[in-house]
Amino acid sequence: MKFKLLILLIIGITNYGFGQNLNMVIQVNDQLVLNGAFNLHFEYKSGIKERIQIGYEPGELKLTESDWKKISSDSTKNIILTFNYDDFLKVKKQDSYYEIEMEKYHFDNRYLILRVYDFCERKYRRKYSCLTDEDYIYDFNYPQGGILISCG
Repeated sequence: MKFKLLILLIIGITNYGFGQNLNMVIQVNDQLVLNGAFNLHFEYKSGIKERIQIGYEPGELKLTESDWKKISSDSTKNIILTFNYDDFLKVKKQDSYYEIEMEKYHFDNRYLILRVYDFCERKYRRKYSCLTDEDYIYDFNYPQGGILISCG
């Protein structure tokens, strides 16, 4: 009986300490981001502009309970995920910086797949550059979500 109580206590403390996590996978140029993403932040406005540092493991964005409450509050507007990405597989080392605008309904989905296509690679520049003036384009996949349509 004491053992079961101890296990329940540990689970309760663990869930309370780490808060809510977002089931999210990040892909850059069709490659799953395993360890190249750094400086992950959520920037949002709720009266004043704030920045939250977040953790990422493939399949999970980690937020504390207080950060989750701030993001999900009614006063929060304009949620932006920002991160740097270093593709270790490329011979030409280049850090890329991305700003991804998110909506509150993204946080309500069971899972979320973020696909970023950087136009440094020619095949993505040909395929998607007609859709934006930025140096990259992004797309979210989630249940009942749409798809990104290519230029040709």
